[in-house]
Amino acid sequence: MKKFILLMALLSLQIFSAPLIQTATKIALTGKPIMYIFDSATCPYCEKLEKELVELKSLNEIAKAFDIYRIPRDDFKIYDILGKKVSTQELQMSYHVKATPNVVIFDKHAKRMFQTSGYIGPKALEQMLRFVKGVDEGKYKVSEWSKFLYQQNITTSEKSKPKSLQH
Repeated sequence: MKKFILLMALLSLQIFSAPLIQTATKIALTGKPIMYIFDSATCPYCEKLEKELVELKSLNEIAKAFDIYRIPRDDFKIYDILGKKVSTQELQMSYHVKATPNVVIFDKHAKRMFQTSGYIGPKALEQMLRFVKGVDEGKYKVSEWSKFLYQQNITTSEKSKPKSLQH
């Protein structure tokens, strides 16, 4: 009986937990970094990106540390972003969104850190999210992106090495 109650409690947490990708029109600072995903109803790569965020374990785990908002390019909505009212079209113009998916990643203070136009693979997106989270936690400075890539064995460029390791 105890196992049944525990199982039901776990299932209810999954059912009633907030979705990873939100469709809310009010966006406020919560102490977490923020990601916008501009998408379109006719964009197969948007679906692929959103599916990967949910289904790929390592990407999903880091994505949970972010407030992620889906912004459909096809819908006309008014958003309340940090207390300022803006339309979908105004957001698209502000971020120069011409193609989808278009991902904009901010730190926990709403400072834009990255923006990608078009599909971005899960490994690259995961590294961007890890870096932004690391900046927010004080592990990295914004200027240390190349150093981060080197430490993650993503690049072997001599220029990317920390100065103490360069020959």
